[in-house]
Amino acid sequence: MDATEQWTCPTCVIQATTPHCPVCGERRPHPHELTVLGLGKQALEAFTSYDSRLLRTLRHLLFQPGSLTLSYISGSRKPYLGPFALFLLANLLFVALEGLSGSNAFASPLHRHLNEQPWSHYAQQLVNQHLVATGGTLEAYAPVFDKAVAANAKSFIVVMVLPLAMLSAMVFMQNRLPFAMHLTYSLHFHAFMLLAISCSLLIAWVDTLIGGPGLNSQLLDNSLAIFLLLVCALYLYLSAGTVYQTRGWMRTIKSVVLVLAAAGIFLGYRFLLLLFTVYTT
Repeated sequence: MDATEQWTCPTCVIQATTPHCPVCGERRPHPHELTVLGLGKQALEAFTSYDSRLLRTLRHLLFQPGSLTLSYISGSRKPYLGPFALFLLANLLFVALEGLSGSNAFASPLHRHLNEQPWSHYAQQLVNQHLVATGGTLEAYAPVFDKAVAANAKSFIVVMVLPLAMLSAMVFMQNRLPFAMHLTYSLHFHAFMLLAISCSLLIAWVDTLIGGPGLNSQLLDNSLAIFLLLVCALYLYLSAGTVYQTRGWMRTIKSVVLVLAAAGIFLGYRFLLLLFTVYTT
């Protein structure tokens, strides 16, 4: 088709001679786009183009911690995925890899709540009250709880975003920044965390494919936990300097506070899952 040949925009239904519609920006359709090869080419361009928003966003999130938050707050939003879109995409990837590896990063089975958590004594009382009220047994209730808590853990991850945003606002109170900036910062951190966990799940899944025990190996499980703690701590340290312009020993102290807060929120999320699951099953 010649560059000056007239065509009809399928969106505006107006005549145009330019490669894109002058009214809505729609691209001139080509029959090749409706072939399998054409669809494959579009998918390849969308996901591998150097200029794609997704790859550009991931590059900044992973290698320039805090830069996405600054860009969003300053109004430079067109080149990148928005914070909520990025969080949802990371959550989708995390859920997919959890299903693939058969693991639960945020959910603890009932026997761990009853025996291995700081709130185990309270959990025992809570579950006993539930069993008395329902007339059930622990053996029958445990698989019901484990299935429900795994589903709940994937559905409510966004709950962790607000507490970290509020704590960030308190830690950096002297900066006098709008709360939306702290919320954006928290969304970006949790997107990073979900991607880091997804990488850990992928490593564990590959280990099972080659005949290894995966996360059933205490060594691999502990190694991945240490890896996650270190990369999340590094992200918070670097991003705090970029977003909040904090330097020196104050940067280190505040970063440690954020790391401890993130760990506390993680444990708090597991505890809330216990409460929600017991009262809804």
